[in-house]
Amino acid sequence: MNKDKDAQNISLDEMMNAIINKVSGDFDMVIGIERGGLLPAYLAARWLVVPLKSIQIQFRDDSHKPLTEEPQLTAPWNEDVQGKRILLADDVENTGATIRRAAEELKGAQITTMVISGNADISLFGPHDRCIRWPWDPV
Repeated sequence: MNKDKDAQNISLDEMMNAIINKVSGDFDMVIGIERGGLLPAYLAARWLVVPLKSIQIQFRDDSHKPLTEEPQLTAPWNEDVQGKRILLADDVENTGATIRRAAEELKGAQITTMVISGNADISLFGPHDRCIRWPWDPV
């Protein structure tokens, strides 16, 4: 929950418009990093008209505090992605640790990263300089 009055507000409409304006290319699938990457991954997959998959990696809790020293795969990943063009989506990326962990599981794929905010090949709103108030956050 983010009650910071100086937080940046991002609406779902703004998020979809950013995807329309910034995401293009020939992808075979979109993979969202659960949990935060599922919404941007879903929106991008719908826009690109490609399949949506998810990968379960846990690193931080809802208040952004690390739960473990390194991001952990929390469910087996058995999808064959060899030679596939993948758009890998997450919500926020500051250190790159979660995306790097996902990339370990996606060896052999051509990966383009996308985040709502932060450091990635495609950053919809960033990098950010303040907290973000998500559309799903309680007011």
